Amino acid sequence: MVDFVELVETESRGLVAAVYAIVGDEHRSEEIVQETFERCYRRWRRVSRLDKPGAWARRVAINEAISTTRKRASEQQALRRLDSLTARPAAPDPLAALDDEGVWGAVRRLPSEQAAVIALRYGADLSVDEIAETMGLTIPAAKSLLHRGRTALRGSAEMQSYAE
Repeated sequence: MVDFVELVETESRGLVAAVYAIVGDEHRSEEIVQETFERCYRRWRRVSRLDKPGAWARRVAINEAISTTRKRASEQQALRRLDSLTARPAAPDPLAALDDEGVWGAVRRLPSEQAAVIALRYGADLSVDEIAETMGLTIPAAKSLLHRGRTALRGSAEMQSYAE
């Protein structure tokens, strides 16, 4: 069981940061990471035999973060439809002034795989090799997703105004 404790200690901080970059909610990010470690603990006999249990935990957490984001996007779309039916004026965007949260908001608007690799690189501070392993990708595919994500961010209106 010492190995499980070591896994939690070494992976927790980076996982919360990466999941937060995708989800954008600190409390939900912590919940996702806790649920990930709970799943890992329940499957510890199998997971502990893997070459890199940390990669398994990262993949589970990232998958859940992406799933959560998709669910939230569907809910928001439904709320926008409902809101348009009632014809109320839209509330002002609280993220109009771009700060770090605005940057991560722009990341969350990227396609899910691009957002995940950006989150793992800059949120969890993983190398490209570790990102590829976590995401189940080849190293060139991980590099390509990272490049496309960075390019999309550089070209976004939010980042243009941020650079000025």
